Amino acid sequence: MRVLPILISIILFGNNLVAQNDSLKVIDSVSVNSPISQKNWFQSRYIQESIVPVSLALGSVAIISIPGLKERLQKPFSWNSAHNINLSLDKLPHDFLLEDEMRYVPAVAAYAISLCGVKSQHKFIDKTVILAVSYIASDFVVNNTKNLTKSLRPGRDATSTDSYSLPSQHTAMAFVAATFLDHELGYISPWISVGGYAVATWVGIARVANNDHWTSDVLMGAAVGILMTNATYWAYDGVMKLFPKKLTISPLIDSQQTGLYFCYKF
Repeated sequence: MRVLPILISIILFGNNLVAQNDSLKVIDSVSVNSPISQKNWFQSRYIQESIVPVSLALGSVAIISIPGLKERLQKPFSWNSAHNINLSLDKLPHDFLLEDEMRYVPAVAAYAISLCGVKSQHKFIDKTVILAVSYIASDFVVNNTKNLTKSLRPGRDATSTDSYSLPSQHTAMAFVAATFLDHELGYISPWISVGGYAVATWVGIARVANNDHWTSDVLMGAAVGILMTNATYWAYDGVMKLFPKKLTISPLIDSQQTGLYFCYKF
C-alpha cells in the first residue's frame, strides 16, 4: 500500500537533489495527502474482520500441536459428560444445554428485531441470500475438514467410527448466525452483537461440556463460521459495487424447481 508514495518521493528527491529543502517539502506533502499512505494495509476491512477468526484457528492448531494439552483441557471443561462417556451418539440421552436450538437463535433474533420496525443493513431478500450462502459455505468447509482430519470425538476409543470431531459443526452454525446478526444490526448497539456472540459461545461451551467435542474443535468451528460469513458479505458487497442498484437476487421456489432468480437492469 505504501510503495507508490515511496517511489514518488524517491523520484522527486532525485530530480531536486540540488534544492534539498524543496524536495523534502514535496515528500512531506505526498506522504500526508496521499490516500494510499493514510490507510495502512492492516486497516483494511478484510484484515480487520479476519483477525478474530484467524486467531481462533491458530489457537485450535496450537492446542492440537502441544502433546497432551487437548486432553488436559477436556477434563475440567467436560462437566456435563458423566452420562455420555464411552456411549455412541445414537444412545446419548437428551441433554438440557439446548445447543441444538441455541445455534440458530442469533439469526432468528436478527429477523425478529427487524419485524419490530428496526432497519437492518440489507433488505429481507438480500440478507436471506447472504445468510443461506454463509450457512452453505460454512457447512461445506466443516464437512470437508472433518473428512480430512478424521479426528475422534472425546470419550471414544480407537475402534470407534465416530471420527468427525474437528471442527464443531454446531459451533460453526452458531457463529454464522452471530456474525450475521452483527453485520445486520450491530450498528444499532454493540450489545446486540455481544448478545449474539454470547449465545454462540454458549453453544461451543455446551459441546465441550457434553464431551461431544474437544476445545480445539470448538475454536476451529467458531473460526470457520465467522470467516465464511464475513467472506460472504465481502463477495456480496463486491458484486453490488459492480452492479449498483441494477442487480436483483431472490429465491425461486415452486412445485417444479428451487433456485435463485437473478435480474439485471441495463
